Amino acid sequence: MKRFLLLSLVPSLMAWFPLTAQDDKILELGRLTYQSCVACHGPDGRGIRAGDLQMAPSLHDSAYLKGDHPKLLTALVLKGILKEDNRYIQAMLPLEGILNNEQIAALIAYTTKEFGGNRRNPKPVDVGNWRKEYASRTSPWKRGDLEQMLKEATTPPFLSKVRYGIYEGKWEELPDFSSLQPAKTGTLDDGHLSLDPAKGRKGNFGLVFDAEFTIAESGDYHFSLTSDDGSALIIDGETVIGNDGIHPAKTVSMKESLQAGLHTMQVQYFEASGNRSLALSVKGPGKFGTRWLSTERDEARKAGQSFEPIPLTARNPGEAIVHRAFLPDAKPRAIGVGYPGAVNLVWDADVLNLAYLFRGEFMDAAPHWNGRGSGSTPLGKDRVKLAHGLPFQILESLDEPWEPFSEAKVKYERDTADPQKEITINVRHPDYQFRGYRLDAKRFPTFRYDYRKLVVTDTFTPGEIDGVTSIVRTIRIDGDPDEHTYFRISETGSQKVTDGWIDVGGNLRVKVDGAETVTRKSGGKDETLAPVAAGTTLTLSYRWNAPLQP
Repeated sequence: MKRFLLLSLVPSLMAWFPLTAQDDKILELGRLTYQSCVACHGPDGRGIRAGDLQMAPSLHDSAYLKGDHPKLLTALVLKGILKEDNRYIQAMLPLEGILNNEQIAALIAYTTKEFGGNRRNPKPVDVGNWRKEYASRTSPWKRGDLEQMLKEATTPPFLSKVRYGIYEGKWEELPDFSSLQPAKTGTLDDGHLSLDPAKGRKGNFGLVFDAEFTIAESGDYHFSLTSDDGSALIIDGETVIGNDGIHPAKTVSMKESLQAGLHTMQVQYFEASGNRSLALSVKGPGKFGTRWLSTERDEARKAGQSFEPIPLTARNPGEAIVHRAFLPDAKPRAIGVGYPGAVNLVWDADVLNLAYLFRGEFMDAAPHWNGRGSGSTPLGKDRVKLAHGLPFQILESLDEPWEPFSEAKVKYERDTADPQKEITINVRHPDYQFRGYRLDAKRFPTFRYDYRKLVVTDTFTPGEIDGVTSIVRTIRIDGDPDEHTYFRISETGSQKVTDGWIDVGGNLRVKVDGAETVTRKSGGKDETLAPVAAGTTLTLSYRWNAPLQP
């Protein structure tokens, strides 16, 4: 019986001894590698002192070593830490050019065991993957950045139930994803947005992320969205940030007042070709701090670097300023207009219609006049996108859907002589012709275009209604329209009518004179239309619900 027991233990002992020997080799390599750190941290890891000063911090107090953070430790070793003050004599030097993946993995195993009290065992292949992830970073870490990374690593993800859909198409701006079928869907269990699901795609794809988040404190939350190419951030069904169009990495930030509780978030993104990036962060009130909601962070922030602002202002008091550039939430031929009274708009010459209104400061042209000229950024607030897209359509029945953009399907596959994949592209609509715009004495533009047999002029006059920022839009339609021609006024907000004012969302209302409006349900949205007859002139008065806040 004893002989049988001994024989049965032999395989277990044989398996245990090689494992122990291998562990000893890893720890010994880690101990030898740590000799590179002794000059500052000391043999015992408590830091070398020089009088009242200390060369480096004690490793026994390191939250990075005490916790389960091998990725962060790899980042520290690879890039080092910047010396920002006199707290320590020496900066932590980057070792990525000195240590290989096996040495870094062994160093982490040794230091977490000796100084952290709980050994961590990253594999060299893990270190290699992290090395690739941090490869584009060219400078040491700031302590504040590392503290933020540690906080995020020890805090549950801000986003929950993160889902994604991948779409295929060739676009110059974000399409209506709700009308398309995803080629692939999935979830992101780590709670962070990522372009990894589309890693194998060369270009011409879109991604839509849906998620939920809960905040404990009501207040102002500052969101920053960086993307290459176009993107949009939608919270509780309302667009908060538009960063649309084809452009290099560009960051757009916006403040949103949110109530405590549960909220929904959607991020839309598309990539045409070339470089790609998507990064999202939020800064909240009180102790909330800054949270990254994406796996991509510093690389995107660096690529989407901001320049010294160049705010655009009118040459003379009482005049408007007209600025043509790539602008978010509009196609390439966008025209921004800043009016007296701090009311502004973007008019889209590609679809011959108002793209959106906003108020406050007008435009920062720094991104347009620096780098690759990625386009200007609206500086104001309270942006409302009402009914972007082609303004007129013939509807034989009110059950017909509105077609906001002119699109065509073509077969396209990059670097393929005989493509079979069908994608959607934007094309010029044959019923429309842009005729330019003319400035009056105050430099207020009047936009002019043709629609079928009609000649249309579109003019805006700023002012106040009941002491609140407003702008009046006059659309004059000359010619004999086809039967059942409609002008689309809005597809946003509740569309509820109170005292003649239609709620179009974003704390904005519109009153329509010159036609009896029709409200209908289309594509899951409420939509307000105006029928067009011969000699119709539509007057649309847009008014925010409250005065502009500083």
